Amino acid sequence: MATDKKDFRVKLSLIFILAAALLFTAARTTLFFLNGEFFSSMQGKEIFSAFLNGLRFDFSVIALFMGPLIFLLNLPVKSVRWVKCWAGVLLAELVVTAGFLIGDLIYFPKVNRHIAEEVVQLSNDWGFILSYMVTQTWLPLFLLLGGLGAAVWALARYADKHFAPRQWGWGKNAALLLGIIVLCVFGIRGHLGGGKSLGVADVYNYVSSPAGSALALNGVFTAYQVGRKGAVDVVNPYPAEKAIPNVQKMLLSSDETLLNEHYPLMRVRKDVPSTPKHNVLIVLLEGWHPYYVDGLSHNGFGATPVFDKLIEEGVTFTNAYAVGQRSIFGFAAVFAGLPWVPGLPMFGYGLELASLSPMPKHFLEAGYYTFFAQTSHRGSYRLCALASYLGAKETYGWEDMPQLLPYQKKAPFGYDYDAMMFASDKIKNRKEKNFMGMLFTGITHEPFTSTLPQFDKYPYDTWEHGFLNTLSFADWSIGQLLERAKKDGWFDDTIFVFVADHTSGGPEDNSLKNRFRIPMVIYAPKLLKPQKIDHIVTQNDLIPTIYRLTELNHPYTAFGRDMFDSAKDRVALVSDGVTIGLVTPEGEIRHGGGKVLYSQAYTPDFDVKKAEEKLLSLDKTAHTLLTENLWYDASYDVKETTNGK
Repeated sequence: MATDKKDFRVKLSLIFILAAALLFTAARTTLFFLNGEFFSSMQGKEIFSAFLNGLRFDFSVIALFMGPLIFLLNLPVKSVRWVKCWAGVLLAELVVTAGFLIGDLIYFPKVNRHIAEEVVQLSNDWGFILSYMVTQTWLPLFLLLGGLGAAVWALARYADKHFAPRQWGWGKNAALLLGIIVLCVFGIRGHLGGGKSLGVADVYNYVSSPAGSALALNGVFTAYQVGRKGAVDVVNPYPAEKAIPNVQKMLLSSDETLLNEHYPLMRVRKDVPSTPKHNVLIVLLEGWHPYYVDGLSHNGFGATPVFDKLIEEGVTFTNAYAVGQRSIFGFAAVFAGLPWVPGLPMFGYGLELASLSPMPKHFLEAGYYTFFAQTSHRGSYRLCALASYLGAKETYGWEDMPQLLPYQKKAPFGYDYDAMMFASDKIKNRKEKNFMGMLFTGITHEPFTSTLPQFDKYPYDTWEHGFLNTLSFADWSIGQLLERAKKDGWFDDTIFVFVADHTSGGPEDNSLKNRFRIPMVIYAPKLLKPQKIDHIVTQNDLIPTIYRLTELNHPYTAFGRDMFDSAKDRVALVSDGVTIGLVTPEGEIRHGGGKVLYSQAYTPDFDVKKAEEKLLSLDKTAHTLLTENLWYDASYDVKETTNGK
């Protein structure tokens, strides 16, 4: 009996759409059950709303990426090869989407949000991504690719056996294609009313909490929206003319004066000559969390004996905060005084186009030897290029550093000890009297790798055990750096700054205080008396502090103030993907730009409205000054250099 043949392209299109919708829903359901602690605050009504309205964001992605392929599939082409080609591409797209959603599920617990700006950063590190996929996720990769191959083969066989082109007139074909276009437009827009198409910030029209937004959104949507713009949409309604004066009061110290009314945060100390002295070495610590530092948490992990001693002998800031959850944000804050808020591109992907206040350059102009070294490759996150842009005379990556020890396995982000000894060599052989150096460590970046046998105190069976092993090596490396500084004679006159770029791991606590609080110690026992400072500071406060400690009185702009200045209540502005947050001495809030999403009081007198005004003022000021290029007057550097000559 002959097999019936017919044109099944419309039916196949609907199957693909339904399969994609089920895939997103399955990912959302899995996310919900795998992260029960994070979603525990949500009630039934909000959960239902997140699942229901999440379909808006799912179908927006489906319409955007699958819609054009479905349109091509349904063109009145009679060849079976045409059908097999576009059906195969649609199958591949489903598999890629599945792989991305799996990656998002793996990533989500680390930062409690979907992949967003990370997709921009990772685009520059394809080598690491491919290596990680092959070595760490080979099984799901094999299953996905195997499933794709089997599905394409089965679909091709089915098409050969059952496909026959439809015998429609041009009118019916045109109506079908027009219908596909209309559905794609409505799907991408996500609503029937006026205004823009769905953006990430629109999630807060349907949910009212960070947990709700995370459940409604999906990683494909957030990665695409942020990746295509380098930023998320801005919805902060607070007027800039009120925000900027508010922030000036928060950030300017009493002995500082503004130089130009057109640059509202560019300042200099009044009537103080610039007589720079002392060396500066900033060590940016990859992913350190106070929870694992016994000197801060007293948890007894035993992984940080060197750093615990620094805490006792140095100036320790017990309430210090990172500005974000990615390394590039910590780099931008520490070395350039830059915040990162929704609506701004990332540093290295557009933010550097604004005129910035370059700390290394200011020290270079003062006669310092300036350098930057990172344990990872030179191209990683473009940090070497960015450090050079900021004024580092020399920049180095893993390629430049000899391996000094017989490590058991190759670490994907290099070895802290090698980088610290390499930097020590550069410092020892410098021609200039003083130096200003920057080091970025990497051994504590996952996937965690065995270094030397004596540091493998735990089996590599959990994230925490792997982290503690590499943390022990990182801590030992710091001790070796300090011993080398003493041996080579530059210890006594050097201000060491040890600060984490962001946190990793720690307790299952989604508070801003847990997720953004970092270790920060200024260590100069020959210059500064030991003390513990408990008021709030952030990475953005380092530039004003370093300028004062070294007596470098150069005009600068930074989104912070001297960390030793406790004259005013201090706050920490943090960015968490599509939301922003503020930590104050009395409590914390999260904000979606249009409304407060969450608040937590530390003291009975916490004023949420007052905290919201501070947060919106900081956010609006940062966005306004950086997008309108009113951050820093770079011509002043030229004048200073000319006058110096």
